[in-house]
Amino acid sequence: MKWRSVAVFAGAFAGYLAAGLWLAIGHQFILGDALARVAAARAVVLSRDAHVAALGFIFTPLTALVQIPLTVLSSWWPGVTRWAVSGVVTSAVFMAGAVVQVRGIGLDRGVPGRLTTLVTTLFALTPMIVFYGANGMSEAPFVFFICWAMRRLIRWTSTDDVSDLMVVGSSLGLAYLVRYDGIVAAASASLFVGALAVRRHTGPLRDRLVAARIDVILVAGPPVFAFLFWVAVSWLLTGEGFAQFTSVYGNAAILAESGATRPTPAAGIAFALTECIVLAPGLLVIAPIAFALGVRRRELAAFVPVVICAPIVAFQVLSYLSGSTFGLLRFYISVIPWLATAVLLLPQRRLLPPSRRPGAFSSSDLIGVPARGLAAMGVVALTAGIAVGGWGMAQPQLAPQEYALSVVLSPDSDDHDVALRDRKLAIAATFGTERQIADYLDSRDLPDGSVLVDSVYGFAVTTASRHPSRFVIPSDRDFVTILNDPARSGVQYLLTVPPSGRGTSDALNRRYPTLYADGAGIALLELEAPNDGADQPRWRLYRVMPPRR
Repeated sequence: MKWRSVAVFAGAFAGYLAAGLWLAIGHQFILGDALARVAAARAVVLSRDAHVAALGFIFTPLTALVQIPLTVLSSWWPGVTRWAVSGVVTSAVFMAGAVVQVRGIGLDRGVPGRLTTLVTTLFALTPMIVFYGANGMSEAPFVFFICWAMRRLIRWTSTDDVSDLMVVGSSLGLAYLVRYDGIVAAASASLFVGALAVRRHTGPLRDRLVAARIDVILVAGPPVFAFLFWVAVSWLLTGEGFAQFTSVYGNAAILAESGATRPTPAAGIAFALTECIVLAPGLLVIAPIAFALGVRRRELAAFVPVVICAPIVAFQVLSYLSGSTFGLLRFYISVIPWLATAVLLLPQRRLLPPSRRPGAFSSSDLIGVPARGLAAMGVVALTAGIAVGGWGMAQPQLAPQEYALSVVLSPDSDDHDVALRDRKLAIAATFGTERQIADYLDSRDLPDGSVLVDSVYGFAVTTASRHPSRFVIPSDRDFVTILNDPARSGVQYLLTVPPSGRGTSDALNRRYPTLYADGAGIALLELEAPNDGADQPRWRLYRVMPPRR
């Protein structure tokens, strides 16, 4: 049985890796957040001032941290970071792991093999799963950890095995270190386990609460530790415990700089509901049926996908309504494993390994329900998700980060909207100009620490360069000192962006407000590079004047 799981993992990994390399190297289609994580990982080991804190504190660290061993290879093959290959490999590994976990849910429950294979295959081929299994973003590890948590929590409802709870807590703690919304899933799972543990024990309520605390600690402990550790380290090193929300580089600042307005509650909820329906159109039908059947059969497993996934969706809706995050399709990707798990919960459970023994919550008088028609309904729902999800990813209003894929997938398609096609082409060309700038600087015989640039936009230049140590970046511990006196610090070039939009948070613009316009009296314009990418700045390269005596 294990060799089959290995084969499933290997096949999914190979497919996602091939898709990622085809997009990144073959078509230079790279998402900004993916490349930013590559830049953070590379800064830890190959920057001018290499240290672990160079990971940064805007994103939670795990997606970048696991890329560090691969980014070391960029010393021999710069394409590892230039084309975000380290991110592609990371996504492929985690999303292949998620496919194995979805299959494992079916195996653990004794779901008929044909249905398990169909659900696993349809999940693996869902367009959003394929794309985010191939592009280096944080969605792949996040999907893996929530699938792992759901699998082991479903097992626990039958086995009452402490090892299952340990894995649930660990996976949700790691999920938080991938994306912030992992903490709400951890809180919900802890309450669920606590409630069941109190119910399991007998005696006065106080005694039952005491007896249940170990189960709750096993689930809540790792996420709470991850949360406190990350907040403490961030506060100690940056003075901000929640940099994602308070830093000038965080989402809230980006939204303010881009002029985004907070949606009305009705519009925000409608948008979120639309995103969920696009990604999993059958969820509104299948999830209630699976839940109702579980209640009828007295199977607590029916609660698990709701306990894990519903809080994540709610967190994203509230974040969007509060104006602290973007309206992006990928933020609702958890509805896809939710649907796949719900389909696997439709058939009646059979006690098979690893359900070694019926636990305290395992029902012995299950009520049989004809499963063939329900299984067919579930397969149709997942198939519809492939079709509708693929369509939704091509809609600019629904998928602002994904819709330009149509230019890559169908370059010769007849697009009658010229402006829309130009926009798609610009998105597909993002970071091409930055790679040209990196090549220009690489062609110069420059010493380490000779180019000063902020990472707001500059991460795309540093990841493409063969000489990352030539750049002075914000994670360098002497960045502020060098910024205050570039000439005396040995800096030869200042790489600048316009002081508008996100450029207002650029450290060079904040220190020298007229730098982009006239060199601020410290540098002379050497090169100006119009940008072919969407929402990317027009770069100016200034040569620093010698220090005054």
